[in-house]
Amino acid sequence: MTFIILAALFFWQKKTAGNTNKSNINSSVPNINTVTANQNQNQNLNAKPADPTINDKNSVQQIGRNFASIYGSFSTQNNFENITDLYFYMTPPLQAQQEEYVNAERQKRRDTSLYRGITSEARIVKLESFDAAAKTATVKITLQRVESSGTTSNSSTYYQDITLSFEKQDGVWKVGKIVWGQKQ
Repeated sequence: MTFIILAALFFWQKKTAGNTNKSNINSSVPNINTVTANQNQNQNLNAKPADPTINDKNSVQQIGRNFASIYGSFSTQNNFENITDLYFYMTPPLQAQQEEYVNAERQKRRDTSLYRGITSEARIVKLESFDAAAKTATVKITLQRVESSGTTSNSSTYYQDITLSFEKQDGVWKVGKIVWGQKQ
């Protein structure tokens, strides 16, 4: 029975396909390509131009978020890796300054038997300034910081701003200045 239905549909489709009036096909179809091209041109003329610096702005904010979270986290057991791991993202003068600080702190040979640590997490990232021509930017990040001494149950939470000044060097955004704000 199924075979009979399929055969009938096949012959019916073939019959209706053969009855088309071929002489009217070209006369009733509008020139779709011309209409589409004109519509696209009008849409492009009315569209606002995209911000050519949006990628750089987003990059600076993302680098700032990550940099601040890592730089602002510290423990007596990490041997200043929160700073040394970020050397790549620093301008040469800032890196030299941070290397000097790390070396001086390591010379002090502090007691690491008592744990002390600060964990920082970026909560708000604000692009304070951006100058594409000068290749500079400033980002202010509000960090939530949790400071622990001895045990993690002995901790306090506070907020603190950190402002990072960026310079674009060889196509890469690098931090050139770090300014800490007051604890909140």
